[in-house]
Amino acid sequence: ADYRRDQDRSESFFSFHQPEDADVENQCFRASALWALERTQAAMAATRALWLHGRSQPKRCDKAFSRWRRAGGLTQALAWQRYELAVLAGEDRLAAYLERTLSEDQRTLARQLTRLRQRPTRTDRYETVDFNDPEQQALADSALKMLIKKRPAEALHLIADLKDSGRLAPAQALEYDYAAALRLIREDNLTVNDALIPAALRTNPDLIEASLIQLIKAGRFNALLTPLSQLPASAQGTLRWQYWQARAELSSPDIGGRESAQVSFERLASERDYYGHLAALWLGIPGSLADQSTTIAPEKLLDLAAAPTAQRIYELRALGETLEARREWFQLIKPFSNTELRIAAALASQWHWHDMAIATLAQAQAWDEVLERFPRPYAERFTEAARTQGVPVTLAMAVARRESGFWTEARSPVGAQGLMQLMPRTAQSVAKSIDLDSPMNLVLTQADTNIKLGTAYLGQLLQRFNDNRVLALAAYNAGPSRAKKWYTNPQPIDAFIEGIPFAETRAYVKAVLLYAAIYAQLNGLPEPLLYPYEIEQFSPNDPLPIGPSVFNAAAGSASFTLSAAPRPEGNP
Repeated sequence: ADYRRDQDRSESFFSFHQPEDADVENQCFRASALWALERTQAAMAATRALWLHGRSQPKRCDKAFSRWRRAGGLTQALAWQRYELAVLAGEDRLAAYLERTLSEDQRTLARQLTRLRQRPTRTDRYETVDFNDPEQQALADSALKMLIKKRPAEALHLIADLKDSGRLAPAQALEYDYAAALRLIREDNLTVNDALIPAALRTNPDLIEASLIQLIKAGRFNALLTPLSQLPASAQGTLRWQYWQARAELSSPDIGGRESAQVSFERLASERDYYGHLAALWLGIPGSLADQSTTIAPEKLLDLAAAPTAQRIYELRALGETLEARREWFQLIKPFSNTELRIAAALASQWHWHDMAIATLAQAQAWDEVLERFPRPYAERFTEAARTQGVPVTLAMAVARRESGFWTEARSPVGAQGLMQLMPRTAQSVAKSIDLDSPMNLVLTQADTNIKLGTAYLGQLLQRFNDNRVLALAAYNAGPSRAKKWYTNPQPIDAFIEGIPFAETRAYVKAVLLYAAIYAQLNGLPEPLLYPYEIEQFSPNDPLPIGPSVFNAAAGSASFTLSAAPRPEGNP
């Protein structure tokens, strides 16, 4: 298609061009070719689609745009629509050029909205804005969102005025109110019950949870009980908020509060979950593994393996056609019952296709199949790399389990690759630091290389953050500078983790800590979710440190005491 385009061969171009081709040069040539071939209806549609973009199009589009305008394709509505797209895309030069396509009234409105967006905090400039006008909505919306970001309290007053004057629909006003209220809670440490928060939003679960997070970050655990009681019953029943309910009760000076907290921690500690393992720390007992792994009869595995689709998948993997094999696998198991999924997961494990076994068990919600959900492939390579870099092997494997499910060819949308999902630039930097041969020619989809570099990078982060796995994991996921920025004032370690600003990083840290504890238990090691030195690093003078001493009860014979748990073996 590119060759035909460059040779200006319109008719033969269509024999090679695919409609889904995203190349803009080809799309422009296609539109021009349609005009040249007098396929007017298709040409009008193709050119209109090219017009509705907020960025400048290639010069090759000019011929199609010219024919389209002469044919009456450019209406005032479409002229405004593209002007609006250009403004919102930050394409000021294009927006200025497009003003010539606007009517006089539209140009007046454009100047008014431009002044508003230049100074969105000037609330007097909203006096003539009508959010009900389709031509004003998008640009006025962008200005109001900027005001919400910079001055949420002022925005709430403005939103009320706009709604009262009828220039903002109530449903839309509520959406803006929510954004401003959430900003106030997160940035100004307000609670959902503050007078500034609109009454209609004070029962909003998301805002209540945001208030709870701010209280947790501030260490105001005794203030959690009221907002916790305002959560819907479904939210109150989650392990997360059960834990913080117990944490709040623990902070109560009332002895009954501590007794209630102990009962809650005992209930939570039976769960194989981040909060279950946190609760176990308070009690001084090992976290729950709750392994209920089952064994599938060999004949059932043979029956599934003999199916034509399963045989084809096996052959595709043998030929290195992993992506096609994955596609066919997901298609194969789509109609399966949970029992059939369990068999399929066992077959995938038998094939050492661990990421597919993990995904299949997740589809079956077979959470208690611990042995297959937490496999230990490449164990010798992980052990060697971990010892070399002074990293707990359980932590390195936990990172790989979370990052890729042990899929060597995994690639993220942002370019991270391999078992431990390394960015190429990071991998090159680490390779140079450990004197790896040919650091510019790394193959990150090779297990050996990825494990070596990923574990080395993890080791560097542990060194940087004084062996604190919480900060090292936050840095691994979100970058070292962010982790350093988040770690400012002393606060309990559980409060720090709960208050990590990025939801993805917060979930990542919780998951990897739990996975490391699970791998430790599978290896017969009595490692807790968090080490005593990590707890102390975050809040050295905490009057209520995580541990069983608060309940004045000695750990039983099957328990371990936090004070007895050393730094992980292999750490410097």
